Amino acid sequence: MKTTRMFQGWIKNTVRLGLVGGLSLLMGFASSSLAQTNQTAQPKQKEKPANVPPLPAGVKLHKDQNIQGVWLADGFNFKGYQTLYLTPIVFAGIERTNEVDARTMAMQELPEQLVDNLRDTKLFATVTTRSEDVKSGAKTLKLDNTIIEYSKGGGAARYFAGHFGGGQPVIKVRGQIFDGDKLVCVYEIKRSGVLHAGRIMGAAMSDEDLQRADIHALARDLAYFFERTAGVLQ
Repeated sequence: MKTTRMFQGWIKNTVRLGLVGGLSLLMGFASSSLAQTNQTAQPKQKEKPANVPPLPAGVKLHKDQNIQGVWLADGFNFKGYQTLYLTPIVFAGIERTNEVDARTMAMQELPEQLVDNLRDTKLFATVTTRSEDVKSGAKTLKLDNTIIEYSKGGGAARYFAGHFGGGQPVIKVRGQIFDGDKLVCVYEIKRSGVLHAGRIMGAAMSDEDLQRADIHALARDLAYFFERTAGVLQ
């Protein structure tokens, strides 16, 4: 009797293991087929490599609250300037053929958000992207911004791993600020998936809406850095 029960138990375990193994095999086949289908439906996009310039000589970035990297010239604090002139945005990240429209949107949205948020600081009488708005003789800072990392994200990846950051858009900007020919500030800011809703139900949200939120957060946080550095906020 004891031998029979042991034999029956062995049979049950064998069947159970066989079912688990078969299920794993079927899942493997399904994953492989899905991957092949995706590759067929979405051919690999062509990419133009990034062309990110090195940091200026002598510049070492350090973290400053919610800004990933900052460098300031000795004694510089944004005070005493009448005009902040933002030069045209430069793109130096990877250029993917499926992101042309998204890149265009980002390069339009970024300067608009920067101007709006930096005007709100009241540190400058004029904040502009138009060189003709810079008055002769006005004490002026020039701000050059370069997008050094970029991705529009993707809804499919957000569906499966959005809660962990998968499929979220990415934008990283390096800014260099000049007083005449003198470099006075360098920063690097990266934002990706700042909206909580984008991580919970990001598959139902557009890449563009999520990236607009990231760009807004980037501009708002930069303006906050300007204010803190100038002593307006603590």
